[in-house]
This record gives sequence, C-alpha cells and structure tokens, in this order.
Amino acid sequence: MTKRKEKGFTLLELIALLVIMSILALIVTPLVMNIIRKVRISADKRSVDAYGRSIELAIAGYLLDNGKFPTEVSQLTIEYSGDIVTCETTQINPDSSVYLAGCKVKNRDVTDYTYGTDKKAFEAYSKGDEVTYNGEDYYVIKDSDSKNNVVTLLKATPLTVDEVNLYGGVGTDNNHVNKYANYPGSSEAGHAYNLNGYGALRYYTRDDCWNYESVNCSTDYNQSDIKYVVDNWATDKIENDTLKVARLITFNDYKSLCEEVYYVNASGDEQMKLEPQYDWLHNSNYSYWTMTPYNDSNYDMYIINKFSFYYNIVSVHDEFVVRPVVELYKNDGIKRKTN
Repeated sequence: MTKRKEKGFTLLELIALLVIMSILALIVTPLVMNIIRKVRISADKRSVDAYGRSIELAIAGYLLDNGKFPTEVSQLTIEYSGDIVTCETTQINPDSSVYLAGCKVKNRDVTDYTYGTDKKAFEAYSKGDEVTYNGEDYYVIKDSDSKNNVVTLLKATPLTVDEVNLYGGVGTDNNHVNKYANYPGSSEAGHAYNLNGYGALRYYTRDDCWNYESVNCSTDYNQSDIKYVVDNWATDKIENDTLKVARLITFNDYKSLCEEVYYVNASGDEQMKLEPQYDWLHNSNYSYWTMTPYNDSNYDMYIINKFSFYYNIVSVHDEFVVRPVVELYKNDGIKRKTN
C-alpha cells in the first residue's frame, strides 16, 4: 500500500495570496467606508427632519395653549428623543413652519442640508418711524432689516409722575422714589419731582451719593433705582414674549440718530458736533437720562439736554425724567402709527 503525500502551499503561493488579499482590501475598504459614510449622512439628515417636525408640533401646541404665535424656539416644549441636533438658524415662519440651517448632529456637520423653507420676512422699520404698542407711542431708533426679529424703540413721552410713583413702589416697602426726589422747594420726600407732568428721578445707586466725598457710588445702570422703575413699567406694559430688553437710551443710540457736522470754532480749530436728524429726540419741557456714564465717572452721566442739540453732562444727584427704550420682538402687537 502506497502512502499518498499531501502537498501544501509553497512560500511563493502564500506570498501571492497575501498580495491578492491586500489588493482586495485596498479596493473594498474605501467602498465599505463610503457606504458607511453615506448611511451616517442619511441618518443625520433624518435626525434634522425629525427635529424640525418636532418643533412644528410644539408650535401647534403653543398656539392652542396660548392663542398667539411664539417668537422664538426657547418658548416651546419640544418632544424629541433622537440624536442631539443643534442648528445655527432655527427660524419660525409665519405659517407655523420651521426653517433649520447650519445643523449638527452629535457635533457632526450636516453639510449643505436644510429643513423647511426660509419664508420669514419680518416687518422692516426705518429710523424715525412712529409706531404704537399696547396703547403707547414710540419712535423707531434701530432696526436692521426684514430678516431681523428685533426692533428698538424710544418711548414718545417720558413716564408721568403717577407712573414713576407707581413703578417706583411709593407706599410699599420697596420704595425706590422717596429717597431720591422731592417736590420742588420742599423737603418732604413724598413723590416723584413734578416737572410739567412728568416724573423726574435722580440717578442714585445709593442714597448717600450726593457729593464727591461719598464712597461706593456707581453710575452702573444695573445698580440704579431708575432701572427698578423701568423694569416694573415694562413688566406692566409689555408682554413677556415680546420684550427682549427694557433700558434707557445710550449715547451710541443717540449718536446713531445724529449727523456729524464739522465746523471751525473761534480759535480756528476744527470741531465736530452732533446734529440730530429727528426733532423728537429733544423736548423743550424736559431733559432725560441716558444710561451712559461720562468718562467712566461714578457721579456724572450723559443726559439729552432740553435746550440744545448736544448731549450734556450732569451730576447724578440732579433730577431728570425717565424716557424708556425697549427692544421688542416683532409681532402683531407693534403697529405703524397712522395720522
């Protein structure tokens, strides 16, 4: 009986096999990785779509619950359980649809993919436009364009004496008026200073900030009692989902409403002055506070003077009226004033 000899692979054959397998790996691996990448991109797009639909459902729920249109996504309760989606643009359109752009899923860019259609076209206002909101008249002092959802308004008239007393807490434990303003010619600290029917306040941040010897005084608007009055007025007069900011006018606000005019003074030097482009910036009956300190002073603030076209510098213990500025989200509550 003859034994059969089994023949194995030679070294050369093994090398050839490895070479073939390597070539196949080089060909197949990119194809597999590309398939995986396409599947992942497709899944990410589906996540963006699901997130968009969840927002639209939340908008419908908000409208049913509140009877009005949401102005931003932060107001919504979104029920979405997929991968985390963040988008640079999350825009609510007037027809309750959503436009998403610049999205990421788990921090992966979903390149050149959007959800929905960009239909948003907000009302566009020009500086100086007269508008009304909740029975109050305002002038537009800033608006970018129809893509911007925020408009900045200056109240047409200052707060009245009654409003300053009411929103300053007169008659309550949180009285932010009595400490800082008296009747003219009287030592009785009872109500806001009555200036042609308007309520004037001092820009105190402490009740002892009446001379340059006082310490720990500040012209920081956020520490002032005028802020307390303005905030309470805004809470009463403006709906929470419309108001972005309530404050005083700034020097930069004022400057943006003026034209820079250069002239030669008596000494022969060229100087610049600000010429207001709108007569409603000034009023012969009052001067009103800004929230801009003069040269970072702890005592001096810019005010808009009632007599001239210039800003002016006053001490924080002087009394001037309060004319609020509000930044509002554009919605149906803002109306153009018709004469």
